[in-house]
Amino acid sequence: MIQPQQQQRPESVTTIDDILVKYLGHIGTYQWQVYILASLPMFIAGILCPAMVFTTSIPQHRCMIPNCDSSNTLITNEKSESFNQSFLKFTIPLIMDEVSADNRYDNCHQYGQKFKSSNESCSQFLFDNETIEICSSFVFDQQYFESTIVTDFQLYCHREWIVQLLQVLYFFGNLIGAVFNGILADKYGRRFIFKIYSPLLVICILMSSWTPNVWLYGFGLFIKGTCVAGIFQSAFAIAMECLGGNWRFWLGNLSSLSFALGAIYACICSWWFRNWRMIEYSNLLPALIMLPYPFIMPESIRWQYSSGQHTKAMDRIMAAAKKNQSKILSSSGDNKMIDVFMAQQNSNASGEEKCSIIDLFKHRLIRLWTIAFLFIWFTNALVYFGLSFLAHDIHSNIYLSMILLMIIEFPGIIIGIYVGNITRKYYLIGILIFGGMCCMIASYAETGGWIKMTMAIMGKMSISGSFALIFVYTAEIFPTPSRTTGIGICSFAARLAAMIAPYLLRLNKYGESIPFLVIGLLTMTSGLVTIVLPETKGKKLPDSMADVECF
Repeated sequence: MIQPQQQQRPESVTTIDDILVKYLGHIGTYQWQVYILASLPMFIAGILCPAMVFTTSIPQHRCMIPNCDSSNTLITNEKSESFNQSFLKFTIPLIMDEVSADNRYDNCHQYGQKFKSSNESCSQFLFDNETIEICSSFVFDQQYFESTIVTDFQLYCHREWIVQLLQVLYFFGNLIGAVFNGILADKYGRRFIFKIYSPLLVICILMSSWTPNVWLYGFGLFIKGTCVAGIFQSAFAIAMECLGGNWRFWLGNLSSLSFALGAIYACICSWWFRNWRMIEYSNLLPALIMLPYPFIMPESIRWQYSSGQHTKAMDRIMAAAKKNQSKILSSSGDNKMIDVFMAQQNSNASGEEKCSIIDLFKHRLIRLWTIAFLFIWFTNALVYFGLSFLAHDIHSNIYLSMILLMIIEFPGIIIGIYVGNITRKYYLIGILIFGGMCCMIASYAETGGWIKMTMAIMGKMSISGSFALIFVYTAEIFPTPSRTTGIGICSFAARLAAMIAPYLLRLNKYGESIPFLVIGLLTMTSGLVTIVLPETKGKKLPDSMADVECF
């Protein structure tokens, strides 16, 4: 019985994949523990961006009219009492809304009063509709928000640009972190990132909760954006590098659900508290759970191997094999084979060249794939956030609207898992072209109609499935020494697109169909660009540039 088993074993082991599959298998107790641990940072990454949207929201507001508004109006929770007053038609001017093209009451101005010191009751004769003045005090709609950064630090009207700057600071932190955290993770290890950002994230959340001014809050948003990029990339890389076979694809795609669940958690907490400081506190609990990660999160075996730490990699394999109850581990011959293999690799380690961003652009074929991924990631982020902004009016309740936008992602991700398990390349081509066509149809559909909204939702589902797949697809093409660096520069392109996405709304002044037209054309072009990429279905994770060239 023993002899046939020995004949089935390969005479030599040539790659880290062979060792991991032989001794750990594609999935086991060890891999499940690593994957579950990696899911929490992805969950936290999904929390912080939607939370920032709520804390920096600008509630509906208008001028307080002294002779018309009662003192109770300032604290009312009923929108009809605060805003839909009959006296607004002769106290506040109407302006054209650039987005909806409908008339609305001015948020920041009112008609001048003929008699400033008059104690008369609210009357049309007190106001001069030829004179427009800046509001001296405001009434806020508290139906959805008790307080935000905007209401507490007076960031409305002529100071609204500060709100946009705060949001840009968060994505700018994402952008910086996407590249530099990837370089740090490839040089010092995946777990090193958690040593830095686990405590830093807790400090930033506390600082944001207690901040006495808006600029300190903005600095906190920038650091939180950097932390999100670091912990997500490192957690995803650790999860991907411990899995094998189809499990890598399935669980890699399902990790996007952790991000979406984090966003839903943020929406529910924001709906429950409705106070920006309490919303910040709600982010604290998940961040606190991540504090022991530098001690409990195991380092990636693949990274240890590729960085020349073969003794540590071998020890980690032995510990993981015990957790997986590997029967092969009991064979002294197998242990000796690993020792010989590691010794051989150590002898060659000094001659191996470390990979960097430059290496991704040296070889013609790899350079082509890298540029293609940069464009695909850029388009995915631009369309993902752009559709979120353009479909913001799905429901008047902002919390329900945001939750629906997150739930819409689930079908796209699940469909992507099933179809993408058959082929990565052709599914990505198909889903991007399909999403682009939906956006093109939406651009010609009637504004506010069900066709436009349905096509927009289908476009969001498509881009969600694409976004989930490109994380796995990218990780399967870039080699281990530069995997997080490669994902990092792709994330850099995505974060740059996220900073641009809000400005898609500005294209409305050239025509209501222009934003969706631009999104549709970019998405379809991205699908065509995918043709140059190789198929990675059934291929082993590359551990060197030579392995990548074999694609």
